[in-house]
Amino acid sequence: MLPVIPFFALLIGIAPFSGPPLPGSISGTAKFTVRIAGRAGQAVHVRAVGVPAGYLASFCTNRVCAPFQVTFALPRSGVEAIELQFVARAPGARPPRRVTVAADGARPASIPFSRAVR
Repeated sequence: MLPVIPFFALLIGIAPFSGPPLPGSISGTAKFTVRIAGRAGQAVHVRAVGVPAGYLASFCTNRVCAPFQVTFALPRSGVEAIELQFVARAPGARPPRRVTVAADGARPASIPFSRAVR
């Protein structure tokens, strides 16, 4: 019998942020780039997982910043890159050890928080 290899309708990748700041981006925050690949026009709902108390996870595109989650349609290329920033909202808030991003139909992606660009 052949092994079963799961098929994911979406692929998510996360890396330290690169590029110019997007509108709504806050200077001095921990930033990552999240890339999502799938079918052109596909509806995607991306969310930050395991964000500790005292922190806000904000997904930013060229049009909007949304707290903890964002929904959009993939462009004709089937690939979208969005900024994910973590904002400390309470003095002394402890940052997460890892940043994890999930979406329906995709395997979650994570990266150590220490890799963030500030």
